[in-house]
Amino acid sequence: MLYTIFKYLFKIMFKLFNRLEIIGVENIPSSGPVLLVANHVSNWDPPVLGAAANRQVCFLAKEELFKIPLLNFLLPAWGAVPIKRGRGDREAISKSMEILSEGKVLGIFIEGTRNRENPDKLGKLHPGPAMFALKNNAPVVPTLLLNTRSIGKSFKKVKVIFGKPIVLANDSSLEKKELYAKATQQIANAIDSLRPIKKA
Repeated sequence: MLYTIFKYLFKIMFKLFNRLEIIGVENIPSSGPVLLVANHVSNWDPPVLGAAANRQVCFLAKEELFKIPLLNFLLPAWGAVPIKRGRGDREAISKSMEILSEGKVLGIFIEGTRNRENPDKLGKLHPGPAMFALKNNAPVVPTLLLNTRSIGKSFKKVKVIFGKPIVLANDSSLEKKELYAKATQQIANAIDSLRPIKKA
């Protein structure tokens, strides 16, 4: 109930102040485990992604954030799962696998952390999303977030574009590291393909 309330509050706010446009939401499978794998340029990305999706989205967040007044109420309501510092990688894997095994939607960023340098292209890629998808045989919905850095600063239009779902091929002839790297690049290419073509 709280998630639904916050979802629509965020959605109204983003539509009112940033003319939020959502494209391709019908590409999110209506049931079963799904990864929404997006680019990451702003702290506003999780609320924007959650507001745009047509299913509840679970996110991973640093445990320290849950100790901040108000956030300690908002984050659980928003489907965030706490991750302890120092055990982040191991716990992130465990929590992500649990979310997907329960048939839920996991929102995750292919760059792992915010790309502060160039929002117009993907930064360093993280293999986690590909690994989670392959281990759970879960479809990946490549997702592009545009202009989320402008939220709270200007009225620039924010867009969320959901691409067609991808089922990654689990090629047993490849070593795991090579397999994850290949699948990660496939997801990255799909995200980049959603970018609007700039006029010359």
